[in-house]
Amino acid sequence: MKIRLMGTSDELNAAIPLLGEVFEVLEVNGPYANRGASKLGRVYVEVAAPAPAGPVQAHAVRADRAEITSKHRQLKR
Repeated sequence: MKIRLMGTSDELNAAIPLLGEVFEVLEVNGPYANRGASKLGRVYVEVAAPAPAGPVQAHAVRADRAEITSKHRQLKR
């Protein structure tokens, strides 16, 4: 994936390592100054998304009512 970051030089310098905590940073190009009198700049970052870890299972418990057991889930005939 390619991501364009825009901000101050301090913001850009702080954001790149943060991206590295989520993605594998492959390449960083820049910084480039924005046009006109803007004090912002931009950096182009190429990253790779991490491989999926597989299926996720979760168990939730409702706090607003009693849990329904499998005995109560059976259909009545």
